[in-house]
Amino acid sequence: MKNQVVAERYAQALFQLAKEQRQEAKFGGILDDILAMMKEHPDFEKLLHHPVVKKEDKKQMMTQLFAGKIPDQLLHFLCLLVDKHREDHLDVIAAEYTNLLNASNKTVITDVVTAVPMFKKTEAILKQQLEDYLGQQVVMNCHTDPDLLGGVTIKIGDRMIDGSLKTQLNNLAQALV
Repeated sequence: MKNQVVAERYAQALFQLAKEQRQEAKFGGILDDILAMMKEHPDFEKLLHHPVVKKEDKKQMMTQLFAGKIPDQLLHFLCLLVDKHREDHLDVIAAEYTNLLNASNKTVITDVVTAVPMFKKTEAILKQQLEDYLGQQVVMNCHTDPDLLGGVTIKIGDRMIDGSLKTQLNNLAQALV
């Protein structure tokens, strides 16, 4: 919980800085790229998070890697995270930054799970219905789960719309008991 509060504060500060520069999307993309690089090169992540490595060495490493490749404000932000011993929060900060960016763009990310893959036309219809219902642009992450048997489940933030056949059968079984 404490990590989430810290991440929200840093993400809000970075988002405000990016907004002043009119580079909200660019900063978000760069944060995603940095996280992808950390996953691709776990040794870099280990060095960045290792408590024995000095702050100055971590900042020098980041400067050598990113100077001239990312905006100076973002590089200073990353160095600030190192100074404040918050570099291990970067993934949570980036996720919160993405939430702020989506809210600013009036975009909602949804997870849609069906028993079988949806046809493109069905996907487009569902997306349009969700956009009409929510009044915001919708980005759908579609997945399949054969255990649903049929129907669909839609996760929107902390809300869940469960129209799966599995749940309906479970509810019917509960009603008959």
